[in-house]
Amino acid sequence: MNRHGFPAARPIFPTVGFRGMSILILVTFVIAWAPRCEAGSEIRPVSGMGYTVFASGLNGPRGLLFNPSGDLFAAEQSGGTVARITPDGRVSRIAKGFSDPHDLAFDASGYLYVADTGANRVARVSPDGSVTTYITGLNAPVDLAFHPNGELYVCELYAGTVTAYKSGKKIKVVASGLDKPHGLAFDNTGITYINEWSGNRILKMDRKGQLQPVATVEDPVGVAIGKSGNLYVAQPQAGKVSRVKMDGTRVTLIEGLNEPRDPAFDQAGNLFVAEAGAGRILKMSGDY
Repeated sequence: MNRHGFPAARPIFPTVGFRGMSILILVTFVIAWAPRCEAGSEIRPVSGMGYTVFASGLNGPRGLLFNPSGDLFAAEQSGGTVARITPDGRVSRIAKGFSDPHDLAFDASGYLYVADTGANRVARVSPDGSVTTYITGLNAPVDLAFHPNGELYVCELYAGTVTAYKSGKKIKVVASGLDKPHGLAFDNTGITYINEWSGNRILKMDRKGQLQPVATVEDPVGVAIGKSGNLYVAQPQAGKVSRVKMDGTRVTLIEGLNEPRDPAFDQAGNLFVAEAGAGRILKMSGDY
């Protein structure tokens, strides 16, 4: 028994003589000092791409969203807050008290909606900062977006659904049987794009509700549509951000990131990505 009352552990290696001990010491030294490949250890943009740190000191940022004034909003998963970042990178917290918030959406009146994942609800933040519950009884809501028709679409991770709401009331289940949906975007014609996080793919839903795969992507989280019509997706486990064309071809734009999430474009077409594990937001540059 050891001093904590648990059975004493057996030695990992058998008893060895001097020569064996020398080998063991050498092997241990090599293992201890071998370089480790971890996301975020070495950020590698592809040729023609670059980045700058737009904002730092955030608590697990994700759910990036711009308002018409050019301010960037981010859900802080670890802090349970929503942060606003001005165009010059100044950070302030505008709402708090959330449980594991993941995503954000603005309506036409300027109200902010929060996917409050840990509380299984969607919360609404008024322009004066007050927080109320908008939708309850959800199953891990992780993504929000307003459809061009004004309905709020909600991805429920563990229910495997995307559901439409209006005035806080359920209108219809838009898609079901999904393999952990975690990413939602619309083009200007109302075509819907949905990530399947565990399914490792991006789906396209036409205006008739028919789903078809666009591309195979490893662990996609968050999706944005650029002015080119291409899709941009973060891959937290792989530490990458990729561009996906409608024919399914995929190009890695940057890798080595520490849990990238939820790419977003500002009105000028600049691409931003949350590096959640590093507590910061990057602004991309170059030919993306």
